[in-house]
Amino acid sequence: MEARSSESSDRAREGALPDNKLVFMVAEADRTLCDEVVNILKGAFEGCTVYSANEGSEALKKVRNVPPKVLISGMELGAKVTFHDMVRNIDMDRGLQNLPIVVLSDIVDTEPKLQGDLAKGRIKFLSMPMSRDELIASVKGFLNSENLKNNTFRTVILKGGDTLFSEGEKAESAFLVKTGRLEATHKVDDQVVVLGQILAGEFVGEMAHITGEPRNADVRALEATELVEIPCGTLDLLIFSKPTWTKSLLKTLCRRLREANQKRG
Repeated sequence: MEARSSESSDRAREGALPDNKLVFMVAEADRTLCDEVVNILKGAFEGCTVYSANEGSEALKKVRNVPPKVLISGMELGAKVTFHDMVRNIDMDRGLQNLPIVVLSDIVDTEPKLQGDLAKGRIKFLSMPMSRDELIASVKGFLNSENLKNNTFRTVILKGGDTLFSEGEKAESAFLVKTGRLEATHKVDDQVVVLGQILAGEFVGEMAHITGEPRNADVRALEATELVEIPCGTLDLLIFSKPTWTKSLLKTLCRRLREANQKRG
């Protein structure tokens, strides 16, 4: 069967797109389903580039020419290069061997290699008939995992008296205190009111991210303090991927709730 692409083959041969370009590859023999997946991706991810092919050899060629962020593939891709052939060839390419794959099939393949990739989370099977929301969620899950893996968290070092952030500022990060102590204060009628201290192992600045409002306090270091700065864009993902950090966040929120109740009493 002759392969058909939503983008021309010539364009796929132009070479790699910039690293920050969102590229997807759809490999599916059913032309109607293939076009449906392409349109869903274009609608859900603004500005993305989507290549497609209806046969395994053409799909493999395009994946090698312009590596996608995620490959979405059916199980039936023809006899010349089957789905399993395509995956094996991808795995032999050092630059592609961790490529995430969404498989358009509700039948979980029993091949040991695919079972291993499934267990590691590299491959996800999508039940058919395909759900638009499940497809988008699966692709977003892979993209979020890549962002988290590539993210570098900045270490912030403060000496006693240094200000971490000020009341009214826009929140772009939250912080996890590794060592040291900080104090949160709030101005009421030109009077400085101490709200409490933030200790090692606790979060600070997370409330502004949760509420979407500006910082509601001034926070400064009481002594030499080391913190991990976490961009707000990755905080939600971290809560689900780092259990120890989740425990620290819950510990922080529980302590603040307890202190608030005591003040009311």
